[in-house]
Amino acid sequence: MAIAAQRLAPLTAQRILVRLLRGRGRQPPRGVARGLRSLGAVALYLLLCMGCLGPAMAQPATAQPAQASAEAAAERVAAIAPADIPSRADADEKFAQSVERRAQAAEKVAQMDQTLSRQAVAIDRLQELTDESDLALLSVQRLESLERHWQLHDRALTQTRAELTRATNAASEDAADLAVRRAAWLATSNEPDLPPALRQRATEIVAQIERAQALLADPLARLIELGRRSSALSAQVQKGVAEIGKQVAELDWRLVTMDTPPLWQALHEAEKREPVSASVRRALAIETASARDHDASRAHLLPALGILTAASLPLVFWLRRRAQALVAAGQSSERALQALSRPWAAWLLLVAAGAMLYGLQGPNLRQQLVYLLAWIPVLGLLQRHLPRPVGPWAYFSALFYLLNAVVSLLAGAPLLYRMLLLGINLLMLATLAWHVLRVRGSASAGRQRLQAGSWKLAAWMACAVLAVAAGANVLGNLSLSGMLVSATLTSSYAALALYTGSRVTLALFQVLLAGPTVARLSARYAASLAPAAVNLGRAVLVVIWLLFTLQAFRIYRPVSSFAMTVLTHEFKLGELSLTLGSLVSFALATWAAFWLARLIRQLLAEDILPTLPLPRGVGNSISSLSYYVVLFLGLLAALAAAGFQVGQLTLVFGALGVGIGFGLQDVVRNFVAGLILMFERPIQRGDTVEVAGMAGQVREIGLRATTVTTFDGADVVVPNGMLLADKLVNWTLTGTSRRISVELSTVYGAEPRRTVELLVDIARSVQGVSPSPAPDAIMTGMTAGTLDFSVRAWTTERADWVQVRSQLAMNIRNGLADAGIEVPLPQRDVHLRAADREAGLGRDQGQRRAD
Repeated sequence: MAIAAQRLAPLTAQRILVRLLRGRGRQPPRGVARGLRSLGAVALYLLLCMGCLGPAMAQPATAQPAQASAEAAAERVAAIAPADIPSRADADEKFAQSVERRAQAAEKVAQMDQTLSRQAVAIDRLQELTDESDLALLSVQRLESLERHWQLHDRALTQTRAELTRATNAASEDAADLAVRRAAWLATSNEPDLPPALRQRATEIVAQIERAQALLADPLARLIELGRRSSALSAQVQKGVAEIGKQVAELDWRLVTMDTPPLWQALHEAEKREPVSASVRRALAIETASARDHDASRAHLLPALGILTAASLPLVFWLRRRAQALVAAGQSSERALQALSRPWAAWLLLVAAGAMLYGLQGPNLRQQLVYLLAWIPVLGLLQRHLPRPVGPWAYFSALFYLLNAVVSLLAGAPLLYRMLLLGINLLMLATLAWHVLRVRGSASAGRQRLQAGSWKLAAWMACAVLAVAAGANVLGNLSLSGMLVSATLTSSYAALALYTGSRVTLALFQVLLAGPTVARLSARYAASLAPAAVNLGRAVLVVIWLLFTLQAFRIYRPVSSFAMTVLTHEFKLGELSLTLGSLVSFALATWAAFWLARLIRQLLAEDILPTLPLPRGVGNSISSLSYYVVLFLGLLAALAAAGFQVGQLTLVFGALGVGIGFGLQDVVRNFVAGLILMFERPIQRGDTVEVAGMAGQVREIGLRATTVTTFDGADVVVPNGMLLADKLVNWTLTGTSRRISVELSTVYGAEPRRTVELLVDIARSVQGVSPSPAPDAIMTGMTAGTLDFSVRAWTTERADWVQVRSQLAMNIRNGLADAGIEVPLPQRDVHLRAADREAGLGRDQGQRRAD
């Protein structure tokens, strides 16, 4: 007991704080108690680091003062109430037993110790390799391999340190909890009026806790020691990464400086040369060590990759047979069969793609070998589909790529490397220029595609780059020359590989997903998903190629560093702090939110919802609401990406509330009205309505306004608030059937009953008139000289009521004429009183003359 008390004596301060907080027997708040436990864990951690526990255990003479101090601190801790002792004793005993089990399970600590020891050996071996290599003589490919090797250990060590931190924190928390519980039970056992049975129980719990403390002390000390070792290794790794990064940055700077004498001077100057074999051995040692550690870190993936590689070969052959059957049945296109016409090449390309992904952070030389192996299936699959300007250059570029990879191993012999690089450079330039000129001479007979011009432009640009590389080699900028040659080969190969890989991948998906069900689904979703998928795929391929090209031309590192510097520059607007990167993130996230919202609305409105048995108008409401919900969530995500916090957005929302209260009342009212329209659905897209003194069809229902197209062709934007406030007439709310009527008159001599029967028969014979309700004709009145009738009928669903009414009126006119029923013409009686008086005077004058 004395030893356990001595080990946990540094936690006395924590127990005193607990006592001060508890006061009169009250428990401290949970947050405060947890904070104190963490404080105790930190105090114990620091004391163990300083070696306070070791000397205490090594000096038995000081055990009594430490024990007395612990017991004095325990007296200041509130005792447990007698009624709570049984339940608290069971809980603390279980907790102590669980701590003992965790402390006795030393396998985890031993495993972390072994892992850290292996990492220390590997890091020391890498440090020795780095120190033995003259970094100034290494090519950028070898430096990148070394940098990836150091970064590999950095990632592994970071993971180990995270596990150590979790284990150490857990053990420290257990130690702090045990100390607090022990203090409480010591105070309880010292109570004078405690019954003997309860006192015995408290003494047993104290002994149990002290055993747990004794078992926990050694694992905790080992964990702290492992943490110290991991910190030292992390500092060593960070130093190695910084050293390699500094050398790579120096090589980047040498791209714009003359790093070697001109070629004519280098040929005459005598220099101490390193043997070529030594340079090759050093480069191979760097690549071999990087490959060994890279494979060791991914050893768990190798069996799965091997099984997947072996299983994919028969799958490719089966897909080829399936593609042949689908093409014969007319269920697939010839492009799928062409991409799978060489199954061995397609399989090798898939294996190479998997190897590239596996070794993405691996050694550089192995990646170059994978690229060379992948060139075989790429050329095999593109043999009959290469554009004429590319043609033979694809085969020559594979050879040049191999030669450049071999020559890069000789960077330790500067003059030999320089001469070989210049030879490859000139040979590439001559081959590419000859090929372009040959194609240009036969362009009138051989050009069959409009893409030939872009291929020729790219070829001439490559010739210009190679010419600059040759000039830089001769004048003394060897770094620039080597970079331009390698980048030209890498970028051209990346374009061919991505093009071929996309064709094979698309063919595999077409064959795998072919069938009647998929054909029906593709026909359904082709209008919305197909263009978006094609555009997204092309954008991804272009971005990947650009990353490859920027990395090959060694522009990616300085550009990304400059971009990060600019994007992380912070500027403040009052209490609001922003960066350019946050604004760019906000803009991109907002654009993505609008694009995704439109895509989802189009997919729901055109492809999914029309196939479901939904009530009228529900599909339009769901698609519109989905659009605004996705847009709202996207804008929130954009604000989060921009770095806005809730406290910073309070001012924005407050200003928005003031604006709504004063100047945006109508806008808010229209938005609320839009929500009501979408949920109640009094109008839908395509309805014929009358509102605000106009008639037309509803073209679009938005959250703020509704667009109505009049029958004259004008688009009228009506605020949603007006639709709810004013009278709204919807002619097609419950259906498109509409009642029409034709008024007419006959002469008095026509028989009314016969006329009514004739009008009903005429109405029934008109196409577009609904038989139910049946058409009807009634006599509405008698005016001066005419009998008035009215014909009423209902149109069928989706019939054009204007055309039906016109046809009904024409049939009535023709039917009445055939039946001999006369339709009276308008009559007017004109009385010319002045003319009659003049006529009478004229007769009187004539008679007088006759007399």
